[in-house]
Amino acid sequence: MNRLFTVVLILSLFAGYSLAGDWPQWKGPNSDNHSLCTGLIDGIPEGGPKLLWKIDTLGAGYSNLCFFGDQFFTTGDFGDQCFVLALDRETQKINWRTPIGKSGGGGRYPGACGSPACDGDTVYVMGQWGDFAALDAKDGKIRWKINVEQELGGSKMNQWSYAMSPLLDGDKIVIPIGGAGGTLAAFDKSGKLLWRTAELTDAAAYTSAVPVEIGGVRQYLLLTGNSLVGISPTDGKILWGANFPGQTAVCSDPVLVGDVVMASCGYNVGAVFYRISKEGDTFKAFDFNGDQSLQSHHGGIIVVGDHCYFMSNSRRIICVEAKTGKMVWENSGVGKGSILYADGKLFLRSESGDGTVAMIEATPAGYKELGRFDQPDRSDKNSWAYPLIVDGKLFLRDQGLLLCYDVKKQ
Repeated sequence: MNRLFTVVLILSLFAGYSLAGDWPQWKGPNSDNHSLCTGLIDGIPEGGPKLLWKIDTLGAGYSNLCFFGDQFFTTGDFGDQCFVLALDRETQKINWRTPIGKSGGGGRYPGACGSPACDGDTVYVMGQWGDFAALDAKDGKIRWKINVEQELGGSKMNQWSYAMSPLLDGDKIVIPIGGAGGTLAAFDKSGKLLWRTAELTDAAAYTSAVPVEIGGVRQYLLLTGNSLVGISPTDGKILWGANFPGQTAVCSDPVLVGDVVMASCGYNVGAVFYRISKEGDTFKAFDFNGDQSLQSHHGGIIVVGDHCYFMSNSRRIICVEAKTGKMVWENSGVGKGSILYADGKLFLRSESGDGTVAMIEATPAGYKELGRFDQPDRSDKNSWAYPLIVDGKLFLRDQGLLLCYDVKKQ
């Protein structure tokens, strides 16, 4: 096999996985919590979709899953250590399990929360005590590890543990670490620090960097307990900034709709809407609306077309028109929880009670439910891991338990 053919084959395989069956990092291939799967069921049948399998081997915690090639990855606490796990996608057996730091943390909610990212060769992950590590995807051996708090002076808001997820962006890994050296940090794949945001030194919130393009300029959105900013990927310079009155725990990542950035927080903060304009090489952020009732705690905000959807602290799902910042509709749905977009639908997961999952149409025309079911084998903890749909399968994590459902149209 000649070298050119080998390269083309590898690239073809990578593209196939990325489009058809991978979820390589937090919030998926495009960092927007949109599944790329199509051909899904039109509604949830009574009793729920077909359960393909379930395992209870992931350990304690709230981390989500990362899929790449023939493996998927997550983190979980076992005993006094936090482990990164690699499991076989076909058999669900653990291929390797590597400790990266202490277990626990999180006050009343112990366990790792950050989700791994994988480029096919290496798995990158942040543990709850600031242990940022790169592991060989094949055997789990640690290639490098940095404690961002002890070695880089990192800091986070409030008493909860590190919960941010790394963003893989070309040859960089980007992650908020907080502290006087700069809130957002970029590393190369050898673990070398490339830059930090010297102009932004807020403590890190429980959010991650979001890659977007505004005015033809690529940048990272980042939300902290004080600031909403756009950051240059090349050097960490702040392209634009705005105040954000975060409280206690800022958890949902900001989103971009056209030229409007929406950011939201619970704890009676609500949402802000900024229109971002570009004049020459200068960006400006204009605050045109704020609404205390639009509180996204940690279930995420989904953009579909010109509208934002999220499950609010008021235990309702809300649709907002981004260009005006006004609520279009709200409904009790399944209460408070997390949200995923797939194939024209929104999948809602309740964080409490029976962990109810519902499917609704993703439309500003109103709330139209297409069925629901209750998660079996619920733990006594909140089900904070977002629902995922990869390769036509719905995944629900609840502490060590992982349920896999067939949601492909037959």
